[in-house]
Amino acid sequence: MTIFWRLILAHFIADFTLQTNKVATWKRESRFGMFIHVMTHPVVTYVLTWPFLSLMWVNTNWIQLNGWMCVALLAIFHWLEDEWRVWSIKETGSPDSTGFFLWDQVVHLTMILALSPTLMEYKADPWVLPLLCLVLLAHFVSVLIYFLENDLWGHSKVMGDKKYLFIGERLIGASLFLLPGPLFLLAFGWIGWIAYLSYYKSHERTWVHLVVGNTSVVLLGLLARGLLS
Repeated sequence: MTIFWRLILAHFIADFTLQTNKVATWKRESRFGMFIHVMTHPVVTYVLTWPFLSLMWVNTNWIQLNGWMCVALLAIFHWLEDEWRVWSIKETGSPDSTGFFLWDQVVHLTMILALSPTLMEYKADPWVLPLLCLVLLAHFVSVLIYFLENDLWGHSKVMGDKKYLFIGERLIGASLFLLPGPLFLLAFGWIGWIAYLSYYKSHERTWVHLVVGNTSVVLLGLLARGLLS
C-alpha cells in the first residue's frame, strides 16, 4: 500500500494544490493549458514514487508494467478524462456540477487503484497520510464548497480574494486538534469563533461553507491526530 498512498497524495497535490484558479481556467481554454496541468501529475508522481519506479507494479500473465510505465499511463488517462470533461461541458451542455466534479475524481482514483500494486503488504509511510489530510483540508475542500454553492446559488466566493484566508482558518482549526491532552478541545472554540465572526457578523460564508468547512476540520483534524499520536 506504500505506493498506492503515495499515488493518491501525488494526485491530490497535482490536481488541487498545484491547480490554481488560473490553471483551472487555462486548461479549459487552451490545449497548452491542459498540457501544463496534465504534466504536473507525472512530475509530482515520479518525485513521490522515485524509490519504487523500477519495481513491477502490474504483473499478470498478459502484461507486466513497471512504475515508470504505470505513471505514464496514469498521465494519459488523466488527460483523456479531463479532455472529455471539458468537451462535455462545452459541446454537450453538461453541467459543471458537484456530481460531475466527484465523478471526475472517482475516475482518476479508479485508474490509480487499477495501476498500483495495492496488494503489497506495506503500510503507508508515516508522513503520507497526515500530508494527505493537509492537502484535502486546504484545496479539495475549497473546490468542493465551490461546486456545492454554485449548484445551489449559481455563484461562490470561496475561490475568490479570500480563498487562502479561508484555507488558513481551516488549517489553524485542524492544527489545534494536534495539541496534547484535552487542549485539542480548543479547536472547537476556534470553529465557533470563526462561525460567529464570518456568518453572523460579516456574512462572508454561506451555511454550506460553514457546514462543509467545519466538518472537514473536525474529521481531518481528528484523523491527523490519530495518525500522528
